Amino acid sequence: MLALQPFIVGLAILFATMSLATAGLVVQERSDPADEFHHDTRARMEKERRDGEWQKLKDDTDKLVQAANDLKEMIDKSNKDTFSVSIVKKTEDVEKILKDIKRRAKNGF
Repeated sequence: MLALQPFIVGLAILFATMSLATAGLVVQERSDPADEFHHDTRARMEKERRDGEWQKLKDDTDKLVQAANDLKEMIDKSNKDTFSVSIVKKTEDVEKILKDIKRRAKNGF
């Protein structure tokens, strides 16, 4: 019986250690440097994509303002008796640019 006592104490220590390990007190393993590199690369590429989308949104907004100003000038030069086909075309251009901006803004670029 005395020979079993150190064995039982050893098992008790082993089980106590295992229960502490499962309680979240395990030493964290180091991550692989290759995984960190890929994560950094993906993050950089995602940032570049978002920056490009943001720049495209700003450029399209500038186009929208220019097209709206052109449309206003065309309407100012016309009168109630003459409504030009070019005004209708310009209105369609403004609408197209606006829809594209709206679509990209909704999708969260």
